[in-house]
Amino acid sequence: MQELSLNGKEQLYYQVYNILFQDIMSGKYQIGDKIPAESELMETFHVSRATARRAMEMLANEGLVVKKQGQGTTVISNQTRNSLKRVVRYTKKQDLDHAVTVKKMVEQTTVPADEKIAKKLALPTGRELIKLKRVRYADEEPFYCEVNYFEKEYVPEVLERDFSVESLRVFLVETYHIRWSCANQNVYAILADQEMAELLQVAERSPLIAIERVSYDDKSVPREYVVTYYRGDKYHLEIDLAM
Repeated sequence: MQELSLNGKEQLYYQVYNILFQDIMSGKYQIGDKIPAESELMETFHVSRATARRAMEMLANEGLVVKKQGQGTTVISNQTRNSLKRVVRYTKKQDLDHAVTVKKMVEQTTVPADEKIAKKLALPTGRELIKLKRVRYADEEPFYCEVNYFEKEYVPEVLERDFSVESLRVFLVETYHIRWSCANQNVYAILADQEMAELLQVAERSPLIAIERVSYDDKSVPREYVVTYYRGDKYHLEIDLAM
């Protein structure tokens, strides 16, 4: 494996993630293969366990791997659900590798699909959806709020699980065998309304980065609509352009 750069331009966990990502995309690791464990990554790249774990979590969030207790981490797809990940990075202004991070479930309920979300998920207006709203904290300070929508009929058990401690992406892959193929993503700036200001502990009308995404399965069916609101003082976008 290639060596990591220590010049500070790219965080170590992202470099480890990127190397593993390229190995999966190139076919070095085939579907069904095991990828190196956290302990192996620590030894190979001389990184902390938190850094190795963060890289593995990114691969799992992409729908590329799944980790099972006592069985290691297995490749389950070689098609990323988020092609923009290759050119856009969301960089924290604080070092989260050494922070204590937790998620808090704010809302877990059903709602009727409004016209906008129905269109995003190719469903009739009024169709029953599952809505999850979670806030992620680092050292007890919130840095983003994520709101997910799914058709209830398709993933009913999502209502019954605690995704403040369990990985939503892994649950969807293991329980419903969803194979993510691609996603459409929009990034825009907004001002925090009262609710988001309270959740993220910022002043109303503070700048936020909103990332809106529709994720599709391998049959090109839109299965998830999610909007993530990042604190503007915690994140910035860095874009690499091929010339």
